Amino acid sequence: MELVFIQILVLFALNTDANSQREAQDSIMMRYIESRVISLEDRLYKCEQVLHHYDYELKGLSHRLISRLEEQSKHRADVKREVENLLARIERAEWDIDYLETASPSNTCVEMDEQLVETQLESAEEEKRKILQKLNTSCTIMVAQIKSQKTVKRSGGAIGSWIRNAGNSSERLYFFSGPNGDTLLEFANMEEFTSRDYLEKARNISLMYSWQGTGQAVHENFLFFHKNATLNEIVKYDLGRENVTETVELSGAGSIPPYQLSPFTYIDLAFDEQGLWSMHGDVSNGGNIVLTKINYQTMVMEHAWNTSCQSANAEAAFVICGTLYVVYNTASGGRSHIDCIYDTSGIITDKMPTLYFLRRYSSHASVKYNPIDQALYAWDEGYQTVYRLDTRAKYEHP
Repeated sequence: MELVFIQILVLFALNTDANSQREAQDSIMMRYIESRVISLEDRLYKCEQVLHHYDYELKGLSHRLISRLEEQSKHRADVKREVENLLARIERAEWDIDYLETASPSNTCVEMDEQLVETQLESAEEEKRKILQKLNTSCTIMVAQIKSQKTVKRSGGAIGSWIRNAGNSSERLYFFSGPNGDTLLEFANMEEFTSRDYLEKARNISLMYSWQGTGQAVHENFLFFHKNATLNEIVKYDLGRENVTETVELSGAGSIPPYQLSPFTYIDLAFDEQGLWSMHGDVSNGGNIVLTKINYQTMVMEHAWNTSCQSANAEAAFVICGTLYVVYNTASGGRSHIDCIYDTSGIITDKMPTLYFLRRYSSHASVKYNPIDQALYAWDEGYQTVYRLDTRAKYEHP
């Protein structure tokens, strides 16, 4: 009996010892967990402090950025006002410069003997009478100044030409894009050309041959152009029937361009009140421009003039009443101006004052005169521009 009791006590002691060990282990685990929780709480507290610090810094940065943006906006407004004032001053200065360049000098008062004045007046009347007899034509105007300009549209690249029909009172316009091509656009009038859907309203005309350069001309229902890949062949093309009616070779043309600044054009064609003209360069003439009168109905060369107008720094030319006007510029693009005039009638013999175009920076790939509305249709770096002219009689001295 005693042995059984002893065994029970031993078992109880062992069980008590195991429970004590488990309690000790649990106590150790709880302390470990508690220490880890405390550590996490410390780290979270530090993170919270860092976040508060960053929040404070971000708020300060945001405030500084807003202040800087407000200052920049104020400075931008000030700079904008200053630039606008500067542009206005520049525009006023340009107008003043234009006025000074185009204004006629004041006449000097000179005391003269009455008899001498009377003699001079009689001589002037006699000279005027002789000139009118020599003209033998109703076309007696010349350019006095370029009065105004209007940029109609921007279409195409830097090289091209656009023309108003030079025959009767047609308002049709013709659009040639690029230094060569075989498709042109025809518009019934200026309204169609400037409309948003101008390409849909245009008549596409495909030619049998490509053109070369920007020397096209249109009269009534016929197109005249330099045939591409030929030295000097001019084509007369019927726009109604869409076929070639005549071709002719322009003797002496095609070796060098008439305008140094427009090397893509070797033969330039133009209409005025007296008919069809061509301009080309000629090495045998010192590189100067040769002006040729062509019968546009028979395509026969009537006469040629070796002009004194140089091709160096020339960019375009046009003819009015048998007088050649050559437009000059610089290679980098500056202010276009007319600095050489050649009159086939011999009426204009004196050196004329330089005529400036209104835009201060321009570069013309072509300038076409229309005898119907007496305006210039120019291609300026892809801008289609119309220049209006003031004219006077040839025999009137400036």
